[in-house]
Amino acid sequence: MDAVLNFLTRLYTETPWIYLSWPAAAMVAGTIFGALWSAGLQHLGIVPRTAAGLLGIVTGPFLHANAAHLLANLPPFVGLGYLVLQRNEGNFLEVAGTITLATGLLVWLAARKAAHVGMSGVIFGFLGYLVAVAWFTRTTPDLLVGGGVLLFYGGMLAGVAPVRGSTSWESHLFGLLAGIARAWWELG
Repeated sequence: MDAVLNFLTRLYTETPWIYLSWPAAAMVAGTIFGALWSAGLQHLGIVPRTAAGLLGIVTGPFLHANAAHLLANLPPFVGLGYLVLQRNEGNFLEVAGTITLATGLLVWLAARKAAHVGMSGVIFGFLGYLVAVAWFTRTTPDLLVGGGVLLFYGGMLAGVAPVRGSTSWESHLFGLLAGIARAWWELG
């Protein structure tokens, strides 16, 4: 029991782990919040071109429509986030923040009128960032990570295709572009 408590203490109090553990916990809390107050998704998601929707740029990634939505987002957030974190722990918050804000702003400016929620825009941003870093640096470690990301997560790229329904393909597309732009800004 002490080992578990020590692990959890480190996970939620020490860097670099807090950069992934606290957002993951917020995603779980946001899902519970959405289940208890479904109208909250409308109020705290990104609703394009509305003043209230601007708040969703910050809150929307942590909200999920249901447990299945959370389970689709949580593992890739932790997996890809870990790879971004390992690349350069010192600028993880800057990279994640840039991707989150750029994706949210683009969704707010150009997406269809709906409440856009979920971490998938950030996840696609991490994917785009890691692949673009490999492209720009062409170093063996970055190429191995970029290739592995494409191999393991590349199927997600189908999610940028416009679809009808509740999937925010706009968040996927704009997240991918934000991640690529972030890598270009950093390395290009």
